[in-house]
Amino acid sequence: MIEENERSLRFEVAFNRIHQQLKQLAPKQAQHSFIEILHTCAQQHTVVRTHLDELKQFAKLRNAIVHQKTDAHSYIAEPHEEIVKRIEQIDALISKPADALSIASKPVCMVELHTPLAEVLQMMKQFSYSEYPVFTKGVCKGLLTGKDILKWMAHQQIDGSPNLFEVTVQDLLPEQSTSTLAFIKKEANIFDVEYLFESYQQSNKKLEALLITPMVRRKNFPLR
Repeated sequence: MIEENERSLRFEVAFNRIHQQLKQLAPKQAQHSFIEILHTCAQQHTVVRTHLDELKQFAKLRNAIVHQKTDAHSYIAEPHEEIVKRIEQIDALISKPADALSIASKPVCMVELHTPLAEVLQMMKQFSYSEYPVFTKGVCKGLLTGKDILKWMAHQQIDGSPNLFEVTVQDLLPEQSTSTLAFIKKEANIFDVEYLFESYQQSNKKLEALLITPMVRRKNFPLR
């Protein structure tokens, strides 16, 4: 009987794991129905939103094969192998999300207050990054953006032609920078990243850069 119901058992196990993970992602709705929790998570997490329609169909199938059991080991239907493999794939994406480090930009390019503008421009050309965390004596002082550089250039005399090797990051970095920078632990996953960006958005703030550090502190260099 177990062999006959193998696909149903695998389907149910994968579905239950997904359900548990969704509850963790939406703890305030943990007592709500699967569909309600699913829609809440889909609003906040791309991976859930991408598979929303499939998961809704899986919920219907799960109700059909589980809720109408005649006994503990008997299912009224047996899903196709392709269906089981598919829900197991989605289960792996949701229940075992990728590490934040796996989607991080590499290499991590940092500058210091005394770094010449010429060097920053060379880095921008080489790596095509527009944001650079600024460190001095091992402490993060802020974020230098392409917007900061353009704003500084716009305020220079047209005929001044400043020496780009004499101009430093300290000259470019605004005293009260509006660029928002946050830190996240190295153990974080993609759900943690999405949650952080979402929380800033809800506060009407734009998170421009996220640094992955060993201990979520400004005194930690980002992991490379």
